[in-house]
Amino acid sequence: MVTAGLTGVYAETIPNFEVLTLVVFLSGVLLGARWGAMVGALSMLAYSLLNPYGPAHPLITLSQVTGELVAGPCGAALVAAGMAARPAAERAVVLAVAGALLTAWFDLLTNLATGLLFGQLRLTLIGGIPFALWHIGTNVALFAALGTPLMVVFARYRARLSS
Repeated sequence: MVTAGLTGVYAETIPNFEVLTLVVFLSGVLLGARWGAMVGALSMLAYSLLNPYGPAHPLITLSQVTGELVAGPCGAALVAAGMAARPAAERAVVLAVAGALLTAWFDLLTNLATGLLFGQLRLTLIGGIPFALWHIGTNVALFAALGTPLMVVFARYRARLSS
């Protein structure tokens, strides 16, 4: 799952379009909260340290890792709540909202860290709004379109893995 997430972030060609959050979310569905968080933390740590533009500042790395690791436990919580058995339309709406909230959380943490690092907190937060909106929009689409069917598949495999 870490490899799938990293493949998605390194194959990125459209700014603020990423599949890592969905992969981490689905890792939580498949592997549970603890391992889902671990996939998120390890994937983002590897990406932050091995970024093609150079390693991120430690404060930025910490914010990225913290922002990403919550997606795994979120996936685990939703599957534990029976979301995989709900109708597809309901699942799509819930996953779209989850994708929006997870992405907003990630963007807020990373923009706060960047603003603190450069001493331009207000300017960074305001300047980041268009990028965050694009990022949220693309993740809403990914979670609704791909997460809706994949949650069911990953939940089935989770049941097989635990038996």
